Amino acid sequence: MSAKRFNSKHAVAIVCAAILVGTEIIAAALALGWALGGLTGWGQEFTYALIGICLAVGIYMTYRFVRGAIRVEPIYE
Repeated sequence: MSAKRFNSKHAVAIVCAAILVGTEIIAAALALGWALGGLTGWGQEFTYALIGICLAVGIYMTYRFVRGAIRVEPIYE
């Protein structure tokens, strides 16, 4: 049984893509929560709750993106 080799090129590519795409997804989710909260006019607490929900969805989407990237470019070969 052979040991798996760590592929640093794939790891660097995945980390860089996760940083780039993750910040875009999270920023868009925060902006969506802020905009929807402001449009409804239901108060500051509702806006913060909506921002929190959108942030949680954005973090989940970033997690799914990283999992897909690891599946396409495996770190260990």
